[in-house]
Amino acid sequence: MLHETGDPDPMPAASDDHDLRIACEKSFAFSGPDYARLFEAAATGAFAHPLWLGTFYAMLAPARGATPVIVTGRLPDGRLAFVLPLILRRVQGIRLLEATDLGVSDYAAPVIDPDSRPALAADTRLTARIRAVLPGHDMLRLRPVRPEAVADWRLFLAAEPEPADFSAHAATLSAPYADWRRTAFSRSFQKYLDRRKKRLLKNPAVRLDRLEGQAAAEAVHRLRDLRSGRFDSDPIQTPDVARFYAAIAERGSGAGFCALYRLSEGDTPIAYVFALTEGERLLYLLIGADYDNFGRHSPGLVLYDLMMEDWLARGGRIFDFTIGDEDFKADFGTAPTPMFILTGTPTVLGRAARLVFAIREKLRHLRGVMLRRTVSTKTSET
Repeated sequence: MLHETGDPDPMPAASDDHDLRIACEKSFAFSGPDYARLFEAAATGAFAHPLWLGTFYAMLAPARGATPVIVTGRLPDGRLAFVLPLILRRVQGIRLLEATDLGVSDYAAPVIDPDSRPALAADTRLTARIRAVLPGHDMLRLRPVRPEAVADWRLFLAAEPEPADFSAHAATLSAPYADWRRTAFSRSFQKYLDRRKKRLLKNPAVRLDRLEGQAAAEAVHRLRDLRSGRFDSDPIQTPDVARFYAAIAERGSGAGFCALYRLSEGDTPIAYVFALTEGERLLYLLIGADYDNFGRHSPGLVLYDLMMEDWLARGGRIFDFTIGDEDFKADFGTAPTPMFILTGTPTVLGRAARLVFAIREKLRHLRGVMLRRTVSTKTSET
């Protein structure tokens, strides 16, 4: 785990002209009407949701020693033209300016008013003006970035994109679910899954629920406990990350933003999934399953199947397994989307650190490849 220490540099002043006021803010009302209007217009996705970013900056960033760096652009009437959600922290002596990742956000993107986009794209001074209000930093790192967000980030920041060593995976559903499933899943996987699903569901006490409020928050901690010891460097095993997810579950479940699924047999939990929903897209993030008692049923695979059917019935269209190249995702009819990492190194120290970080990422990738080669589809349900 990277060592974090020290306080970041103070923020510079704002930058003004007659068309756009650019400022770097330490605090920002993500729950306010200004950002709500921008978020709805921008359609950036779940990781830019007011609840997600507001909770991230209020709970997770301070717990991890990260200073908010929220760059805003406002029109003369005060309306937001864009928001760049960033953080600044010291990592092994490096001043690292980065997207709101910290191991919990799978897609990083700027939040842009579509009506302002043409003027922003035509502004040849925009990158320089934003650079003038940013705090001092040795490295800029934006990850993970979907292909459609690469150009958006480069409107504002001097950063070069490189392909990530992982992809995102999503399935496009269609009704009726049984017909879509028949064509999307291979015949062998259907047979494998159907046998386990039938065996598990023959008990009438087995049911699928979506939890809300305090029950959803408590389920996050049960999910964490079920994951314990199964994954190296699992972020949710740290108290600050668990509290963050629990807060999102409690407040977001009733608002239709967080989907906390529970598969149970009577009063006995079998598996939980923590997911986000935005529009027609469900974004799967975490699973915890009781493999000791229910492993022979492949509870994770059965739960994904049930969730897909439920999401389609609720009007959903995209089931997004998000980032990570686990083999099981392809079994569920997904298509891969390449991901990118954008990096800028304005200082000599940053350029040296980039080389060290690249070597570390390569070693991590090689270790992941070796692990995946030892894990079959039947057990890779993360």
